[in-house]
Amino acid sequence: MSDRPMWKPMVPRDLFLRLQLPFAAGTLFVVVAAGLAVPGLWTSPLLFTGAGAAVAASVAFVPSRRGWLLTPWGIVVPLVDVVSVALVRAELFGYIPTVGVLCLMPFAWIALRYRWQALSLVFLGGILISALPLVLRVEAISTPLMLLNLMTLPILTTGISVGIHLGANSFRRSRQDVQDTAESLASTLAQSRDDELVLRTVLDTVNGAVAFYNADGRLVLANRAAQKLAETVGFRFDDPPYAGPNVCRGDRTTPVPCEQQLVPRALRGEVIHNHLEWCGPEGDQIAILSSSRQVHRPDGALLGTVIAAYDVTDLADAVEAREEFLTTVSHELRTPLTSVVGYTEHVVETLGADAERLGVAQALNAIARNGDVLLERVAQLLTAGNKRMVLAPAPVDVVALVEETVAVVTPFATQAGVTLSVDGEGVVAELDARRIEQAVENVLTNAVKFTPRGGSVTVRVAGDGGRAVISISDTGVGMSAEDKQRVFDRFYRASTARENAVQGIGVGLSIVKSIVDAHGGEITIESEQGRGTTIGLSLPRTRETTPPAEEFALSA
Repeated sequence: MSDRPMWKPMVPRDLFLRLQLPFAAGTLFVVVAAGLAVPGLWTSPLLFTGAGAAVAASVAFVPSRRGWLLTPWGIVVPLVDVVSVALVRAELFGYIPTVGVLCLMPFAWIALRYRWQALSLVFLGGILISALPLVLRVEAISTPLMLLNLMTLPILTTGISVGIHLGANSFRRSRQDVQDTAESLASTLAQSRDDELVLRTVLDTVNGAVAFYNADGRLVLANRAAQKLAETVGFRFDDPPYAGPNVCRGDRTTPVPCEQQLVPRALRGEVIHNHLEWCGPEGDQIAILSSSRQVHRPDGALLGTVIAAYDVTDLADAVEAREEFLTTVSHELRTPLTSVVGYTEHVVETLGADAERLGVAQALNAIARNGDVLLERVAQLLTAGNKRMVLAPAPVDVVALVEETVAVVTPFATQAGVTLSVDGEGVVAELDARRIEQAVENVLTNAVKFTPRGGSVTVRVAGDGGRAVISISDTGVGMSAEDKQRVFDRFYRASTARENAVQGIGVGLSIVKSIVDAHGGEITIESEQGRGTTIGLSLPRTRETTPPAEEFALSA
């Protein structure tokens, strides 16, 4: 936007060119023309006094210091012009009666430049111009027609001046409103530019790649990290098809087709949440965790699409290293533990009754029992470290499956002094029975562990439309808000578990979540400290053909 003002303030030069010069030129033209037409007028003192007054008023614009013309004292000039018109008209009244129209210029000056009170001078000036010929000829106003001739000019010129004055004031107000609006828009534009600069700086400062496309799929904004990511993948954010060849799935080897890559999916309207891909040429790949969402106006109209991606290579490598370590250690522990348990059982069988006599029976039983516990822990670690959970779904009576699982946990609950009960209706669902048993058993075991003696655990099975819902409620110690947020993270143990020395390694509920996710289900948790916990497993009753769950969340 140009910095030039929309209107320049009026200066004396403008007053001279727009008002005084036309008036003076008109007056001199009439005087000269009248003198040429009627040579006897060259000796008229009134005519030349009037012309001299017009010239004298114009001379006021000659000195360098003429700022006073813009003050209230400037009204002297148009008043001198009115006197000039009165004198010229008085002499030429018999020859050129219309010469009085010259008064419109000084009257317009007064109407434009001064307050409404000055309009009284216009009326008085009109009377002077109309009455001066009668005064000079000492004529009395004796007829209505003479009175009409006397009042017509002041009334008409005053009316015209009032119109000019009102129009000028309206224009000034409109001009001020427009000027204020222009200044407001300029301020808003400057603020918008500042906000854009701040936004751009913020986006270029963050490590994540951020891009915004408008409703037509045209790139509006992309920060430096986004441009760098595009170079790594081998495409441009502003050049269709917004995809490149160097994109692989979570296994680092399976290529992702162009139409299934991040930007094309987002522009098709898909909501993407924490999608993991590996980008870049082989040997120099980076892990990208991406999300996208459409932006809508309050009326529902599509504004555009926001895409965000973050380099999580270090985190992904750390998770992969943890999983490899977990799997390796678990396998390394399982083999010697299996041998320990096996040879212990062999020793017990070989000694038979002699074990009691030799006093080693109790020690051997303890070795076998703790070996079984360690093997169970190793099995949990292997399950938790399994990246690909392959399911074998089949129609299952969910109530019967739950009852069988409760029967397995009942001895443990009885020993802990906790009552178990099952309440359900016949629900058939297509599930992997072995995995669901494992999930329900893990939740039940946890519920019994954290329920004081004399408490109860209730399992309810119900159908909810196309889903089978298994709810496990206990009257135990409950969870804090922090526990509820992290309870499904692997190796996380609640504060109550640590304080009460409850055995476990913190993978049970993470395994439950993995099993439920692999089935395409949802898991919910409701808990309050001191008032128990309810964990719900909502599973689809019919199995859709979907690829196996490949990975756990990076936060798990």
